Amino acid sequence: MSKNKKPKVLAIASPGGHWIQLNKICNPLEDRFDLTYVTPGSEYASAVKNSRKVLNVTDASADSKIKLIPLAFQLLWIFIKERPTAIISTGAAPGAIAFLLAKFLPIKTIWVDSIANVSQISRSGRMVMKHADKVITQWEPLSDGEKVVYKGSIL
Repeated sequence: MSKNKKPKVLAIASPGGHWIQLNKICNPLEDRFDLTYVTPGSEYASAVKNSRKVLNVTDASADSKIKLIPLAFQLLWIFIKERPTAIISTGAAPGAIAFLLAKFLPIKTIWVDSIANVSQISRSGRMVMKHADKVITQWEPLSDGEKVVYKGSIL
């Protein structure tokens, strides 16, 4: 990597609270990294700064498992086109599927579990936990000090 080239990072989240939290994390990183945002929330592409690259994918969840298949293919295509060195996600399904795919590629992964998960790590967070390079919780009691670490709240 040349000195002028910033590391390429995909920032992936579902619409709503996951998207809001992801933006709070990534806003201060935009000067240091080449960020591409990925979300099923097509309304976000027009609502963000013109300088941001926002890619839209199929909206899928545990309740719409059949949609996970096109989502996986879309994410794989994005990996091929964007060539990220890292992925950061606040959840849910798009981030989880991206992490499972990244397990087979040389892409580092950081999962930031939602602040809404007070008593346990989210379902998608538990699913990706063994595949993620780093799992961060926003609630100190949920940290195990090794795989799941506490770094404070982002809200």
